[in-house]
Amino acid sequence: MRYTALVVAAAALLAGSSAPAQMRDVAHPFILWTREDAAAIRKRLDTDPLAKQQYQRMASTDIAKLNPTLWNLFNYLVMGDQKAAEREKAELLKFIGRVPEPLTEEFKRQYADPVWNRGMPSGADKHMRDEQTLNTLRYDVLYDLLSDEQRQGVEKSMRAYIQFHLDGHKPWHPDFRYTRIGWLPNMHWPRAIGTHLMAAALKDPKLIEAMHNSQGGWKWYFDKYISDGRFYNEEFGKYYSNIGTMLMYCEALERLGLGQYGYGYTGEGGATMRKFLEMKIWTGLPRTTPPTGMPRYGGVVMGDAGGNDIVSGYTPDGKGGNRWWSTSHMNGPVPKMQEPLWFEFGHRRWPDAHFDYFLAQMRMPGEKIYLPSLYCNLSPIDPRKVTPPPAPSYVARERGFALLRADESPAYWEGPRPAVALQFAMRYVHYVHDCFAVLNYVAFNRNIYERMGGVGKGYAGGDPWRDHVRGQASGVVVDGLQAQPIDGGDEGTPNHRVRHRFDPLAKFVAIRAKGIYPDVDQERALVLTEQYLLDVSSLVSSRPRVYDWHVMSAAKVIGGDADPWKPAADPATTKPHLAGIRVMNVDAGPWTATLHQEADPAAGVGVRVSMLPEAGTTVLFGTPPGFKEDAFAVKLLATRTAPTTVFAALHEPYTGGVNGHRVRSYKRIAQAEGALAVAITGDGIDDRILYRHGDGHDQPTTLTGDGESFTFADYAFVRVTASEVTVYGDIRAMKVKVAGNPKVTVNGKPQAARVTGNTLELGER
Repeated sequence: MRYTALVVAAAALLAGSSAPAQMRDVAHPFILWTREDAAAIRKRLDTDPLAKQQYQRMASTDIAKLNPTLWNLFNYLVMGDQKAAEREKAELLKFIGRVPEPLTEEFKRQYADPVWNRGMPSGADKHMRDEQTLNTLRYDVLYDLLSDEQRQGVEKSMRAYIQFHLDGHKPWHPDFRYTRIGWLPNMHWPRAIGTHLMAAALKDPKLIEAMHNSQGGWKWYFDKYISDGRFYNEEFGKYYSNIGTMLMYCEALERLGLGQYGYGYTGEGGATMRKFLEMKIWTGLPRTTPPTGMPRYGGVVMGDAGGNDIVSGYTPDGKGGNRWWSTSHMNGPVPKMQEPLWFEFGHRRWPDAHFDYFLAQMRMPGEKIYLPSLYCNLSPIDPRKVTPPPAPSYVARERGFALLRADESPAYWEGPRPAVALQFAMRYVHYVHDCFAVLNYVAFNRNIYERMGGVGKGYAGGDPWRDHVRGQASGVVVDGLQAQPIDGGDEGTPNHRVRHRFDPLAKFVAIRAKGIYPDVDQERALVLTEQYLLDVSSLVSSRPRVYDWHVMSAAKVIGGDADPWKPAADPATTKPHLAGIRVMNVDAGPWTATLHQEADPAAGVGVRVSMLPEAGTTVLFGTPPGFKEDAFAVKLLATRTAPTTVFAALHEPYTGGVNGHRVRSYKRIAQAEGALAVAITGDGIDDRILYRHGDGHDQPTTLTGDGESFTFADYAFVRVTASEVTVYGDIRAMKVKVAGNPKVTVNGKPQAARVTGNTLELGER
C-alpha cells in the first residue's frame, strides 16, 4: 500500500504512544564498548600472546584499513592513542551544523526538477544514503573529549536527522514505496538505520520509540518487510548493506535496557534480528572443496548481481577469503560490515547459533585456528571444538523459492549429499526472469548445475542470456520468450499452487502457475534423494509451442546412448547465443547424456542426465556465451514442438569417474493425463515415484504397468529393500515387486501387507 501522507511530527507521534520503557542511565561510551570492555581487551593484549596476534592481524588487514574510523576509536579507547582520538574528533566537529541535504537551499535549487534513475542511485534521493554512523560512533567514544558546546552542536545535528526522518524524509523516487519490492533497502535504508543509532546514542527513550514506530522504521521493517520471518527481499547478494549498523543499534539498546526495540523485537511474521542474521546460513549450500586451499560455503544465488557466499574460501596462495568491510557508492559513505564481523557479534550474543562454526572455516590456509577481530573481544576459535547447525529443507512462500536438502542433519555442511534450490514465478527486486528455474544443484561438494555465461558484463538486467530462464542453471523456455512472474512479490505467491513434503528419504516440492508464458499452464516438481534428483516439468498450451528444457554445468558432454553427437545442420536445432552446437536425434526414444567435470573420465565428479521418451525430441548441447568452446562449460538442451509436453528427467550425480553412477534403470511404469509413475533401480536403489500434476492432483488415480499397480493422489515415494518397503505420501493401494517378505511402513507407521510370490500388495484387493 502506498503511503499518501507524511508521518506526523515527532511530538504528535509521541503524544499518541504509550509511555516509553525505563532506560538505564549508562555512561558514554556504550554502543560498541564501555570503558570496562576496553580495559578487559587491554588486559588480554598485555597478557595473552594470541590476543597480540589478533591485534596484529587487525592492523595489517582491511579490518583496520577499510574502516580507519573504527580502528582509530578502538585504539584510542583500548590503547590510549590520543593522536587517533584527535583525528576522529576533527572529523566529528565537521558534523556540527549539518542537516540532511533536502533541508538545504542548495539542494532545493539543484533538484527543483530532479531526474530519476531506474534501479540505481539518483541525486535527488542520495539523502537516503546519507548514513552518519561514523559520526555517531565518534560522538559516543569521544564524548568526554568534547566541550559542552561541541556536544550540543553534534546533538543538534543528530536531532535534525531524526526529525527529518520522522517528518517523512522526502523527496522519494517516484517509484519508491515502503513495500517488499517498492524500494531498495541497500540504498534506501542506510540513513534511516543510522538515524535509529543516533537516537540510541542520544539516550533519548522517546526518540528511540519514535524511530522504532516510524514510517520505514525498525518495527515496519520486521513487521512488513522481512518475508517468511527471516528473508531479505532483494537478491540475496545485496543483503549486506545495513547488517552492521543494525547490530550496533541492537547492542546499544541492550546496554540501555531497551532490548525490546532491537534484539528482543519480534515482527508480525516472526522475524527477529537473530533470524535475520541467520538468513545466510538458511540459504547455505554444502561446502565445495577445491583441490587445495580452503573450502567455500556458497549459498542460493538469484538476481542480477548474484553472490551469496557464507564463506568465500581461499586459494592456496592466500588470495580470496571473506572481506571484513566493503565500500560502494550506491550504499553511501559508511564502510559496510561483512560476514566475519556479523558472525562475531552473532556468536557473542547467541553462542548456540553455530556462528562460530562458520567463523572457524574463514581461517586462512595453514592456520589451525581462526583469529577474530578484538572488536567483540572473542578468543581464537578452534575448528575442532565447533559444530555446524542442522540444515532443514523449507519452502519460502513469501520469498518465492524452495531449498531441498537430502541431509538435514549437521553433517550436511561438509558431507557429499545433495541440495537443490528452486525459484518460483514471483517478482523480487533485481529479479532476472528466472521463473521456475533451478538456481543451484550441489552434490559431492561440487556445483553440479549453476548459472553461467553472459552476453554482456556487469549487472544481468537486460542481458539476453542472464536476464532470462535460458541463462539459469536449469529451466524451460517457451518459444524463446522471456518468462514473466505471475506474482508481484509484496504478498508472496497467491497465484501459485505449491505442494511439498519432506521425508527422511525424499524431499518433494511441486509448483504450478499459469501465464509465465502466454497461454501456457506450467508445473515443475522435484524429488530429491541422496542418490538422484527426479525433475518433472509439465507444460500445457492450446497450440503448438517450442519447448526448450535445459541444464548448465561446468562440464563437458562425453557421450550419449543413442546416435553419435553430430554438428547442427538444421536451423531448427540452433539456439540463441550457444556456440559449437552438436545434436543427438532421439525422437521417441529414451536418452542419457553424461556431463563430466574433469579432464580424466575415470576420475572426478559429473552427472548423468536421463529423460523418459517422448516423440519429437531432439537433444543438443553447446557452449554458453562468454566461454571458449573447449572450456568446461556446457548447456544440455532437449527441445520439442507440441501443444503439450512432459519433460521427465533424472539427474544422477556421481563421483569416482563416469563409471561411478549407481542407477542402472530409469523407466516409465505408466503415464496418463496428469499422472506419472516411474521406477528407478540400480546398486542399492529400488524406488518408485508417483506424481499427479495439473487439475485433480488431489484425487486418486490408478496407474498399472510392468506387473505393478499404484493407486495414489498427489505424490508418493516407495523404496524397496530386502527387509522393508518404505512408503511416503498419499498412497491408497499398491502392488510392487519384492524379494522375500519385507515389513511395510507408510508415513512412518507399520502397515499390514500381503506377499504373493514376488509381489507385495498393500490396501484394497
